[in-house]
Amino acid sequence: MDMVFNLIAQFMEVQPLQVNNTSGTLYQTWNVVRSIANVAFIIAFIIIIYSQITNIQVNNYGLKRLIPRLIIAAVAVNLSDFIAAIAVDASNILGYSLQDLFMALQHNVVATGSVDPGAQGNINSAASWGAFTAFVISGGTAAVAGIGGTLVASGGTLTAIAFILLPTLVGLILALMVVFLILAARQAIIIILVIIAPLAMVAYLLPNTEKWFEKWRSLFMTMLIFFPAFAVVFGGAQLAGSIIIKNADSPTMQLLGMAV
Repeated sequence: MDMVFNLIAQFMEVQPLQVNNTSGTLYQTWNVVRSIANVAFIIAFIIIIYSQITNIQVNNYGLKRLIPRLIIAAVAVNLSDFIAAIAVDASNILGYSLQDLFMALQHNVVATGSVDPGAQGNINSAASWGAFTAFVISGGTAAVAGIGGTLVASGGTLTAIAFILLPTLVGLILALMVVFLILAARQAIIIILVIIAPLAMVAYLLPNTEKWFEKWRSLFMTMLIFFPAFAVVFGGAQLAGSIIIKNADSPTMQLLGMAV
């Protein structure tokens, strides 16, 4: 759990889209969908012209209202890979930047924070799961090197903590497994959304199909915002946990901070 963000970040980060690599599988697949979208664009344009000539749904399909949409859709269909690439890069940069910000705050708290070295139950010596678990298993006799401080706890307290420690660790591992499954699905969803982006741009053209474009845009933005949002939650939790650990006065509070 101490190094889990580096593992999760590999799943959170979407590989930058290589828009200039025309031989890549993603580009070739997108190009096929773009060709289909251009055909659909022509069909949509014919529908608009027919609607204008026959006065069917003139209010919805009036040329004055749809000409701006025609221009936007025509450009967006053929540039959707560039648009998606920019959005993916922005998501990756923002996600890592937010995590770096919280990590800097966390390191500053750990470096400058202080606790009473003479307080009963000073837990400054157990700043990792490994050290804390070793201390509990040894019954409070294990020395934690390289961190400093002395953890003081009674045998009864250590026994109680030992019963809490295992379920906590198991719960964290199960939560981590679920996170990895969700992130794997997210990667697949983003790739699919990039591929069908040209069709989504065509859907933007007609008022009756615009709802499909809105659904595509909403899902795509949600998938991309997930990384920065996760960085805020993860980094914020690390910062809060560090503050709790730094000021904890008992093994129970130490475990609480680590769980956070």
